Amino acid sequence: LVQYHVFSDPPGQKIGSGGATLYILEQLHKIYGEDHLSQMRILLIHAGGQSKRLPSHSVLGKLFALLPIAASAQIQMFDLKMAMYSPFLRKMKTGVFLTCSDDIETYTLPTSEGTSKASSWCFDKPGFTALAHPSPIAVGLTHGVYVLPKAVHCTSVCLKTTECLEVLQKPTEKVMREKEAIFESKKGGSQTELAYTDSAFFFDYSVVSKLLSFYNCVKPLTYEVDAYRDFLQLLGHRSKGHGAGEAGDQLRIQDSLRNCDLHVVVLPSSQFYHLGTMQEYIHNLCFSQSFAEELQTTRFVHSRLVPHEVSKPSSISGVVMSSLVHPKSTIPHSAVLEYCKFEVPVKVGNNCILSNCCIEKHTDTVVEVPSNAIIFTVSVCTPMCKGYAAIAFGVNDDLKQTMKDESKLSYFGKELGQLKRSNRIESDPLVSILTTAEKSLWETKLFAVRPTMTEALLSTLKLVHLVSQDILQKPKESNSIEVSMEDVLKWKDIEELLKHQNTIFS
Repeated sequence: LVQYHVFSDPPGQKIGSGGATLYILEQLHKIYGEDHLSQMRILLIHAGGQSKRLPSHSVLGKLFALLPIAASAQIQMFDLKMAMYSPFLRKMKTGVFLTCSDDIETYTLPTSEGTSKASSWCFDKPGFTALAHPSPIAVGLTHGVYVLPKAVHCTSVCLKTTECLEVLQKPTEKVMREKEAIFESKKGGSQTELAYTDSAFFFDYSVVSKLLSFYNCVKPLTYEVDAYRDFLQLLGHRSKGHGAGEAGDQLRIQDSLRNCDLHVVVLPSSQFYHLGTMQEYIHNLCFSQSFAEELQTTRFVHSRLVPHEVSKPSSISGVVMSSLVHPKSTIPHSAVLEYCKFEVPVKVGNNCILSNCCIEKHTDTVVEVPSNAIIFTVSVCTPMCKGYAAIAFGVNDDLKQTMKDESKLSYFGKELGQLKRSNRIESDPLVSILTTAEKSLWETKLFAVRPTMTEALLSTLKLVHLVSQDILQKPKESNSIEVSMEDVLKWKDIEELLKHQNTIFS
């Protein structure tokens, strides 16, 4: 029997994926003990924390995001991860296979287990063994890049386990060239420059022991630790003996792992898809031909039209998952819907993400959603009331950007201070933290709590339309409560949200 465990981060300071890994290993050690744990093979998947680059998946976690894959049942990222990594788990010795929840790797493996190609790779080396994928240079700019021996670059078909010379974290193209991380690949008569980028990785029980010893010395953590940056940054033959890395140095975790080996399983016939940002999510689901072909995605999955229509109208060409949609709606090719219930016609703009949105039949007018918006509804139970808040941001808004002067923050391309002066948003204090600390859109109280999902969505759509137009906002209603994204995550009512998802077609 396979044992499943779910752990939440300890309360208090954010500790990042690396900190969560340390905490989970400690919990598993308490449950199973040294002797049993040292004999276990563990798949550790991080559900995804504050997804500020794709906030609609912050409430339930990126691991439980829907995917538009045609199957008899809904396919979530969790389902795909379990299937995707099973061939690797069979090749690993005791230890931990670690992955995040916002990427997908497709690959081709040797079909015959008895061939030399099939036996030339495995996860039986001491220390760390990571997966490496040939990716365009642009992907390497925002991910980890492995510098490998030159001979590896000649391998075009078979898998191979090789030593790693160095790990580069989000390097510039100049650094990649200086470190000889870029190689040329010939395919179909054309030549392309690529780099080997990271995804999941394995570490054996010797590393588990080092991590447990380190965590025992520093807990409780007071800093964020990144499992990719801080675990791997100083590994590789070239890095040994060098100084500490840029991040996580205050915890000295890199010193604890400095003498660990790092090997890489090169997957030459593989593709790496990252769905961690709003732009990447829209691109891969709506536009990427290779993503659609390799994952066999469809554009209208586990969804219905209401009133019932025999065929889907041409005006609905976006990706629609587990949703109920009025047939007179307009959903363009670049829009993604999940868990939505629209009993009236909606006209969705380009480059939009709508999640858990509902408009019940109480109006004959078409409801318009502006372009370049991500909107999602969350059930909340605040200290003052219970209801729903529809959260909306521009897909190009930077939710990580912080400023001491919150009036300079940009919301749908407009400065908050400008919106306050024009009364397009309320003049109450915008940010929930009343300190001198820098603030972001994440803490900005913009979204009204309403009794129903429909009222919440219409209220937020009104706000977004007012922000984009030169129209004055109506006076704030008495006893109205506005919440921020930070508030929503604190007060979310998951059971109520799941109830909505399970009763969309009821």
